Order: sequence, then structure tokens, then C-alpha cells
Amino acid sequence: MMSSSSKSNATDGSEHNFENNTIRIVNCHAEGECGDVIVSGISDIPGDTLWEKSRYIAKDNRLRNYVLQEPRGGVFRHVNLLIKPINPDAAVAFIIMEPEDTPPMSGSNSICVATVALET
Repeated sequence: MMSSSSKSNATDGSEHNFENNTIRIVNCHAEGECGDVIVSGISDIPGDTLWEKSRYIAKDNRLRNYVLQEPRGGVFRHVNLLIKPINPDAAVAFIIMEPEDTPPMSGSNSICVATVALET
């Protein structure tokens, strides 16, 4: 695993801003499928449930495009966003971002998130 940082400079005044944050991404893969994990630099995502937060990311699209389009990403890469768990019994929660979708579940991304959560 490798860690990288990236700085955002987008400014459009929308509700959720990650502008001027250093985003820390830990590179990870599950048998060659990239499932990098954002471990810091993104403030709380709007929404009361994990699904609502995921739909916000899907609709807003800025964060996904920022980390998954060139020069930082491409069709080969998925990125997972660690967020504060809503369920008090959960240790970690995450949102999956793929180049064309924000799916509710992915086995390889789940493996990557578990690996990063346990090893970093």
C-alpha cells in the first residue's frame, strides 16, 4: 500500500466543499483491482443515512470526478471514501466511487477498505 495526497482547488460555492483540503488517499488493490481509500481531507457528507450520503456523492459528482478522472485516475481505478459510521456499533463506514457509478456494494472494494482500515 502507498499513500498519496492531492490538493483540490475547485470553487463553485456548492453546499459540500472539499476545496483547499489535502486529501489523503491510501493506494490498495484486491488481486489487482484498484480500490484506493480516502482516509482524510473530506468533511462530513450531507445526508442522514449512508444511502443518502452515497446518493449525494453520486448526484454532486465533483469528488468522484476529482479523484477518478485524469490526471489522478482513470477507468482502471475505484476510490472508497471512509466516513463516520452512522450506526454506533460500526467501526467504519464507506462510500464506493467508481468511474461511472456509485454502487451500493462491491466485494473487492470492501476488501480494500478492510485492509486499509486494519493496516493503517
